[in-house]
Amino acid sequence: MDAIRHVLVQDAQGRPSEHHRLVASCDWDAIRLWSDQVYMPYSVTPIGPVRRPDSVLDATRIGHFTLSRFKYGIPVNIRDFSPEAGMGMVLTTLGGAARHWSGARSYSDTGLGDAFVVDNSRASYWVDFDERHLQVNLTFQHDALADLHLRWFGAPADERLWRHSFRIGGGPGSPWMALLGYVCQCVTHMPDAVGEGPLGRHLEEMVGVHLLTQWRQQIDGPAPGSAYRPAPRQVLAAERYIREHARYAPTLGELAAAAGVSVRSLSQAFRAYRDCTPMAALREARLQGVRAELSMATAPATVQSVAADWGFTHLGHFARLYRERFGELPAATLRAGRH
Repeated sequence: MDAIRHVLVQDAQGRPSEHHRLVASCDWDAIRLWSDQVYMPYSVTPIGPVRRPDSVLDATRIGHFTLSRFKYGIPVNIRDFSPEAGMGMVLTTLGGAARHWSGARSYSDTGLGDAFVVDNSRASYWVDFDERHLQVNLTFQHDALADLHLRWFGAPADERLWRHSFRIGGGPGSPWMALLGYVCQCVTHMPDAVGEGPLGRHLEEMVGVHLLTQWRQQIDGPAPGSAYRPAPRQVLAAERYIREHARYAPTLGELAAAAGVSVRSLSQAFRAYRDCTPMAALREARLQGVRAELSMATAPATVQSVAADWGFTHLGHFARLYRERFGELPAATLRAGRH
């Protein structure tokens, strides 16, 4: 626990260090300048009588993750996280208490050794911190974690996963705290290896897979796939092309050309390693793309305009596919996202 509590503010010999210090200030604008970069743009409001903050922020990079140690020094409410930033957070409480809201009436309290996971690019979220709060947080890029899911679990993550926020409990003895403690020990004792060497990439993969595993356990029926089977180059190349071009509805021939193999070879490889056809994988990516955009759409976007942007020209056929995949009509997703 001490490794986490003192990360970024003590060196390997236990001496005070400001090597990772970004800001220590009572000025809201100075704090916001750095918090917007380390986390994402958001709104923060003092709770109770108006007081100046006494804030300290230290941070470092671990692959695509940002590890930070942060407090405001006063009770605050934080909301309006920018979905456009494409970021998410794992907020681990080391001092005081926090109440995390993931819906109008749904909240989770975290105390010492508890964490809360949220993808701010997909889920609405706000949090109340008390005066004694101290957080060690990991900020992640949605796209990077989505790619990690595809590599390790063999299929794109179900969109329900990203929309689901949850608490990791268990206190100081939980697996999450044990893993975070190891990460913090590495940052303290081997900062250069974490920042520039393969150790940082190792920690990035380990933390990401741990989070995704816990995330998948939170939802029913995780996305099917040949988990942990190493797929051949042509499958990975076609999947990369799908991720980058799904919006334009490429043909099977285009997928095969991007993979450098024949249509027959690509189809056989997908059936063997993904238990589906290349076009089924493409359709899944397009449907997930539409669902993500509908979830965040604002006026004047319509179901028809968003579907057309993803190459679905027959609205009735698209609506049937969407309902079969997600259990609701696309209009319902659009209404819920705007609400």
